[in-house]
Amino acid sequence: AQLAGAPARLNRVFMAKPGTYDVYIMAKERLADKAPKNTAVKAGLLKTSVTVPDLATEFTTSSILVADKVNILTAPLTMDEARERPFAFGTQELEPAADMDFSKAEELSIFFQVYNPGLNASGKPDLTLEYAFHRKEGAEEKFFNKTNPQALNAQTLPPQFDFAAGHQLQSGQGVPLASFPEGDY
Repeated sequence: AQLAGAPARLNRVFMAKPGTYDVYIMAKERLADKAPKNTAVKAGLLKTSVTVPDLATEFTTSSILVADKVNILTAPLTMDEARERPFAFGTQELEPAADMDFSKAEELSIFFQVYNPGLNASGKPDLTLEYAFHRKEGAEEKFFNKTNPQALNAQTLPPQFDFAAGHQLQSGQGVPLASFPEGDY
């Protein structure tokens, strides 16, 4: 249920070829079941532009998704369910963070996908992912700390992992913020 004054969120998936698209989102007030026929309906329209990158050949990552919570699912979603729940990946479902303000008691949880890494002879990638945190001090950024690198390769991925079969390469990190001084990073 939406709380009065709280921002509304709409999470949906659409598939599109690379390019720039205009997206129209219309919201209208739901009328009571027995409302008179000529009752005026409040409605609003949002138009925004979305650019879908060409991920077929470039080695890159998705946008970084910051999550407030990660829920474990009992089974992966069906295609129809996944359209309604775009932040489910395998048996994990992320709840995107409403904002980028965190307390020292929270954990920063990030998630992203990797597209088109080079593959070795066995069809597996060989990547090292590094996470570094820089504190904003005026117009400058100063190194604060980093986490241990993550390896995504034949030894760390499941044996059945296969890009040719459509498997996706995804990664993320959860970082407790207790040791971070207050500030912008």
